[in-house]
Amino acid sequence: MPQDIIRTAKKPQKVDLKRIGEIGTKLRKLIDQMSFIFPARTHLLQQILFALLTRQHVLIFGTYGTGKSDLVNTIFEAFEGCKIFSIELSKFLSESSIFGVPDPKKMREQGEVYYNPEYGILVADFAELDEFFDANDSLLRATLGVLNERHFKRGRQFEWAKLHSAIASTNGDPRATVKNKPELGAVVDRFLFQCRVGYVQTKEQRLRMYEKYLSGEKPSVKLTLEELKHISGIVVDANQIDDPEFLVVYDDVVEAYKAKMGTGILEISDRRRCRLLQICEANALLYGRYEVTFEDIYAVKWGLCTGGEQAHIDAFDSVAKPIIEKAVEARKQNIDELQVKLLAELKQQVPQLPQNPTSDDLVTTMKGCKDLRAKVADIKPLLQSTEQEKNRILAQIDKISASTLEKITA
Repeated sequence: MPQDIIRTAKKPQKVDLKRIGEIGTKLRKLIDQMSFIFPARTHLLQQILFALLTRQHVLIFGTYGTGKSDLVNTIFEAFEGCKIFSIELSKFLSESSIFGVPDPKKMREQGEVYYNPEYGILVADFAELDEFFDANDSLLRATLGVLNERHFKRGRQFEWAKLHSAIASTNGDPRATVKNKPELGAVVDRFLFQCRVGYVQTKEQRLRMYEKYLSGEKPSVKLTLEELKHISGIVVDANQIDDPEFLVVYDDVVEAYKAKMGTGILEISDRRRCRLLQICEANALLYGRYEVTFEDIYAVKWGLCTGGEQAHIDAFDSVAKPIIEKAVEARKQNIDELQVKLLAELKQQVPQLPQNPTSDDLVTTMKGCKDLRAKVADIKPLLQSTEQEKNRILAQIDKISASTLEKITA
């Protein structure tokens, strides 16, 4: 890489993993409670979780009357201090319905159309866009700037959007929509997460649905908007992935899934491929880790398997597992080789007492044993054979320490 390239995404100077872990635990608990309250919606809730962590958007599609709005409102309301924009779109709505009513004074005095964003999507933290594809094509395309770049521009008016995440719903299949109107492909692609929902199928799930409906169950977990922004800000602004081998494995998994599914999935755009990486970063933070591992690639399925169908999830797992397991094993072998080499070097440093040691010799030996033991103990072997060698060296150090201490106290 050229030396004069500027990299803007860097690791934060200070990462409070304890706080991140606490927020991650609350988020996981929230989704667990939501999954209990809303049966047969686990896939969708996982997608919403990662959309919130990556500041992306969700497109829900499928049968009418499946409680989509109830679920969306319930999860948005779990975040204290947030502002929600909600609208049901139709082909008769104009931009003013979403971006704010034009200022009549400016229109009259200056001849300019200036949208007042006070009550529109631009000042909202979350947005619910119901019947999304019922809007006219020009209005749909007008949402691209807000959904992607987080800004609105019309003439001389420029407004930044506060929007954290949007959840849109429609009864139509996005694949059919793009097939009939290819120009809307860019709109659909803005939704990193897409999920089909249908009616609850099993008797057990229906009984849970009835109970929830009659009792008005709500999750007990509450988070502040600031907590969500803290953890998602790291995902969006930092670069947690600095291992080139990770990118190779990630690409192998995506390509394997694409080959297995063939034409049964939407085209995976370059933008989608890049943004799916943030799911890996979010998964690490969700469990209180900053460093991303090969196993975090499993979470990519929540953004890659856009149909929300179990068959797609199973297909992803079937191709991802052997690739990831092979990479993990190779990494273990590489690390083990380094650990074996390091242990051999440390073994050569084990101090030996002279035949007639002076008091200074004894003090030096005790200090050397203490320092060397700390270095050996700090090694975390991945293989049993290396663990055994580590223990042998520690036993050797402890034996010399005990002999030295005995002479000191004699």
